[in-house]
Amino acid sequence: MDIPPQLHDNDYYRFRDLVLERTGMDFGLRRRDALVRGVMAAASRADRQDLGEYYRLLQQAGTDSELWDDLIGTITVGETYFFRDQAQFDVLRQHILPALIARHQDDRRLRIWSAGCATGEEPYSVAILLRQFLPDIANWNILILATDINKRVLQQAIEGRYREWSFRQTDSAIRESYFRERDGSSGRAQDRLFELRPQVREMVTFAYLNLAEDAYPSLATNTNAMDLILCRNVAIYLPEAVTRQIARRFHRCLLPEGWLIVGAAETSGEIYGQFAARSFSGAVIYQKGDTETRRERDAVISPLPRVTVSPRPPLTPSPRLPVAVSPRPPASPPPPADAYREGLALLEQGRYEEAINHFRDCIARDPGCIRAYYQMARVHANQGRLEEARSWCQQAIERDPLLSEAHYTLALIHQEEGALDEAIARLKKTLYLDPNFVLAHFSLANLYRQVARPEQAARHRMQAIRLAARMPPDDVVPGSDGLTAARLLAMVKATI
Repeated sequence: MDIPPQLHDNDYYRFRDLVLERTGMDFGLRRRDALVRGVMAAASRADRQDLGEYYRLLQQAGTDSELWDDLIGTITVGETYFFRDQAQFDVLRQHILPALIARHQDDRRLRIWSAGCATGEEPYSVAILLRQFLPDIANWNILILATDINKRVLQQAIEGRYREWSFRQTDSAIRESYFRERDGSSGRAQDRLFELRPQVREMVTFAYLNLAEDAYPSLATNTNAMDLILCRNVAIYLPEAVTRQIARRFHRCLLPEGWLIVGAAETSGEIYGQFAARSFSGAVIYQKGDTETRRERDAVISPLPRVTVSPRPPLTPSPRLPVAVSPRPPASPPPPADAYREGLALLEQGRYEEAINHFRDCIARDPGCIRAYYQMARVHANQGRLEEARSWCQQAIERDPLLSEAHYTLALIHQEEGALDEAIARLKKTLYLDPNFVLAHFSLANLYRQVARPEQAARHRMQAIRLAARMPPDDVVPGSDGLTAARLLAMVKATI
């Protein structure tokens, strides 16, 4: 029997509390041994035999740091396999995906998020199902976003290489159609290595995201207007209070009638009460209601814990070249303060229709209230109503051609529509107006990587890192829906 190393009660409790604060994961008494093993192994690799010193280092380091990466990679279980939980995949195959495809026959646009994707078997399984359903898949604009807090497993997922054990519930015909065998390390069956074919691997976008800390839904992280969210076997690691917060945020991320799938052991009428529970043979799936009446009336979401990072030395700002632009038009009068502020608060709570009414009130009182036009674009984009969002962006730009946030939001709308060339051109316009718009650099890096232009991607990625590192860690990044500079820096650094 494997006996875990010893950890005094005081050490166990303080490491448990620190991990809970930073990651949302709860290592209660039943999981004490797993935390003890992870802490002792990670401390040894960090060459810190004194656990007090190791704890202080963790306290001082950001959750995105290499120190935390190593600990998270040690204490999280990334074990999964293709088409895990046959009952839930039967529901996907027989009910949910056909309904989503029928609903989107006109716009041919699907948005799916695998939250807590581990080594990638789940989002790749969904990609395979979609290829089976859609013979004309090249004519569809499909986003499969896959996120995880564990950077180590994200790298494995991006590579798309799997051993025999990942196929233990997979039809051999699927493996033959969508994978190719590569040379393993030995002649043993368990060492056979299978690599995903590029047409499947390229359907999935992987990104670092901490469900307990990061802001979502957000256009900046592509977590808005989802048709389907899979977050399976994640809540079992989280305390109920954190799971409730995540459930509320997922509700805001989904389009009306969108679906949420959690692990079979994680269903809860209390935690997911804002959703309608749909019972299928062998599975319970949650669905967002199709009207605002299903929205939580008291959904004022308290901020999730923020990352603590070491103080950064001040950097000397880089010289900024003069930008030749037309004279800026006279500033518009400030918006009616009460209606505008209340609209922003409602937008942050996900109470979109009420926010729209407040911004409309601002515009009715003052048609020159440019910020209200821009906020109308944001709220419509968060709901996936791209035509309306584009119209409001264009109206804001007509009134103030130099409003960089409106150009940036319009770029994200183009990106969601699959118009990548237009998105890149609009992001360049954004940076022409504001060379220090950090999110525009981050978005351009991702787009250039997507269209196989690695040199441009690397240049904008480094610029995003430089700009985010210059900001105070807890400052909210402009245009980010609440993302702090520290969290953005972690996401950019995790981009591969």
